[in-house]
This record gives sequence, C-alpha cells and structure tokens, in this order.
Amino acid sequence: MSSFSITMIIVVLVLIIILILAVIMLLNKKPTSIKKPIKKSRVLEEVPMPNILGLFLPPNIEKLSKTELINIVRKVYDAYKIFDYKTMDINALDKKEWHSWQISFLLMMFKRNEEFFIPNKEDIFHPFLLNASENDMKNFMRSIIKKYENYVKIEETKDTLCKKHIWTNRDVSIMFYFLANYKKYKK
Repeated sequence: MSSFSITMIIVVLVLIIILILAVIMLLNKKPTSIKKPIKKSRVLEEVPMPNILGLFLPPNIEKLSKTELINIVRKVYDAYKIFDYKTMDINALDKKEWHSWQISFLLMMFKRNEEFFIPNKEDIFHPFLLNASENDMKNFMRSIIKKYENYVKIEETKDTLCKKHIWTNRDVSIMFYFLANYKKYKK
C-alpha cells in the first residue's frame, strides 16, 4: 500500500470517529429548553346582574301584593311544568307560545327581588339551562329585559297584552330558571 492510501484510510477513520462522537454527544445532550404545552385559558369576566329597577311594568301588576304575585307566578309555573320542556328538542323551545301579560309577572318577581323556589330543577329544566354558566344566565336575562323594553307597551290593556305571543318557551324557561337561582349569583 502506498502512503497515499494509508493517509486516506486514516482520514476516513478520523472522520468516522468524529461523526460517531458527534452522534453520541447529540444523543446525550439534554435539551436546554423544554417546550411546555401552552395552556389556553379563558378569562372569565364577571357579568353584572341585569338591572331591572328602571323597567316599567303594567300598573296593575306593579300594584300586586307579594302574596298575589307569588300565587299568580305559581299558576304560570304550573302551566309551564305541564309542557315538559326538559325533553323538548332545543329548536322547539323557540316556538312563541307565551304572552306579555305572563312575562310581566315573572319580571315583577325579579324587580321585587323575590326568589321563586323550584325543587328538583334537573327534572324540570332543559339541559341547555342546567349547563349554562352564571354569566350566561345573566346575559340571557338581560336580553329578555331588553326585548320587553323594546316590544311591550305597558299602557296596553291586559286583554291586548294576553294576545301578544312574542315570548318563546326558551324565554320562559330562562326566566323560571333565573328566578330560582339568581340569589346565588354574584351581584
């Protein structure tokens, strides 16, 4: 063998040794920065309680005593329970079957800061309400109050308000669920 061949063999062996050492070093090297999974967290801002003090309701409803109001709302609730909205398709809840006179009683309960006790809520309410957050419920109620302000003329007679079926089963469900729970919510 010539000296050139021996030199080439030595150079190749040195390169192989360098490559082996480089691979070993890379395998043994600990990463300097471990990538941590990025946590995505929602910042939950506290939604304030809907303001109802400035809401005007029909004068005959405003004049009701606490006992009269609770008895009437109990009758509305009894009618509500008959329809078994818990098992209803979510889209069926959008059917307009309730009138403004009934809704006025429910809003009066909230305006007077009265809670409406409903036992066994899981047996009465649709899962969309049972799974709703406190903030969701406050926003739902706020939209109902806004709808009332925009579409109900409180100076109209009881008969006229009873003919205005602009309230959905969802609206009434929200209101009853809210009345049963809002005192537990943060103000």
